Amino acid sequence: MKSLEQYWNESYQRTDLTLRYDNWLDKYVDAYFIKGVTSLIVDLGCGVGNNTKYLVERGFSPIACDISEKAIKKLNTFMPEIEVHCLDMTQGLPFGDHTVDVLIADLSLHYFDERTTNDVIRDIHRVLNKDGVLLCRLNSINEIANKGESTPSHEAYLLENQGIYRRFFDRGEIERFFEEKDWQYIFAEEYEMDRYTNKKMLWEVALKPKKTDANG
Repeated sequence: MKSLEQYWNESYQRTDLTLRYDNWLDKYVDAYFIKGVTSLIVDLGCGVGNNTKYLVERGFSPIACDISEKAIKKLNTFMPEIEVHCLDMTQGLPFGDHTVDVLIADLSLHYFDERTTNDVIRDIHRVLNKDGVLLCRLNSINEIANKGESTPSHEAYLLENQGIYRRFFDRGEIERFFEEKDWQYIFAEEYEMDRYTNKKMLWEVALKPKKTDANG
């Protein structure tokens, strides 16, 4: 098994990488994005900056975070003005409680075992403010057939593929990890994305944290 850092550093060594975004964030911009220095927008698992570019072009200043130093360096060549953090989200997010207005996790939350996934989701809940929003996309179980040879793991919907773990979701799995006692669902839909060379089946989910004294 490779570490995620190793896997993504190898992936982002390609010299032909360009920024290419789809418009999945369009429906959220007017309602949840606020322009200004007091608005904290985090692109978690930013890669080379597809979603970051989308936001910058619309006048926002997100903080871009990724585990891959190679990805962060490439992003900086495209957008040197953007604040970046090279970090492992499984080790905790470097943001204070209730400080983040929008956290984007586009295809970056489905690489972990169940315990780690729950820990990351709890940390995202912690950093979001009471009016904040999580906008994420996740592998669909209908994407499994597109991944080629995979090896089952000790957990359902978690497969070993290309030397790393990948998790796959249906509606039930989404609701299991994002429990309604902690999250308010704004949007959840499965669809086929064609941003990449090969089409990809995914879930898009938008959620607001339910904040109490007990859970932050």
